[in-house]
Amino acid sequence: MTMAWLDHVNIRTARLDEMSEFYEQVLGLKRGKRPFFEFGGAWHYCNGRAIVHLVESTKNVPAREAPVEHFALRSTGSLKRFQSKLRKHDAPYYLVPLESIEMCQVNVFDPDGNKIEVQFHSDGSEDMEPFYGSAKARRRFRKGEELNKTPPLRLSKSKSKVSKTNKKLGEPKPLKAPAARRARKRTAA
Repeated sequence: MTMAWLDHVNIRTARLDEMSEFYEQVLGLKRGKRPFFEFGGAWHYCNGRAIVHLVESTKNVPAREAPVEHFALRSTGSLKRFQSKLRKHDAPYYLVPLESIEMCQVNVFDPDGNKIEVQFHSDGSEDMEPFYGSAKARRRFRKGEELNKTPPLRLSKSKSKVSKTNKKLGEPKPLKAPAARRARKRTAA
């Protein structure tokens, strides 16, 4: 298993319209296709990749929480082997399937409680059982949850123009598994 690239940063905000306008108008990251989630948000693209994911929150994120809810890495290789590796290292995780784009997200917490999403191509047959690990790992998991308590705002309650117009943009294409890098053969000069 190899990490292929940094995929995106996920930011929570109670000011979705203003934030979306900033990323599009100031940074030039065009708003684009997003899966039809049940919560408000926007995806902003750079060179065809959705690198900033905004999630509309129910309120302003308190200072004791992390406004950057997670960052995500795209991975190649076996999800099953990655799960085994996490268990071996007593790293707590849970999985989220996104069937419409053939993806499975593994959400793991680092020792400081930061959430990292690792994305794998999915065929829908994955073991979805979470792993909480030892008492120390469970404390790490709880710390991560404490940093991310403010929930997303349900789409049905959103007043954001951005959230209300996402369906017009469509949904992204299904995820393709990144090709694993192969070592190049060196030839004698």
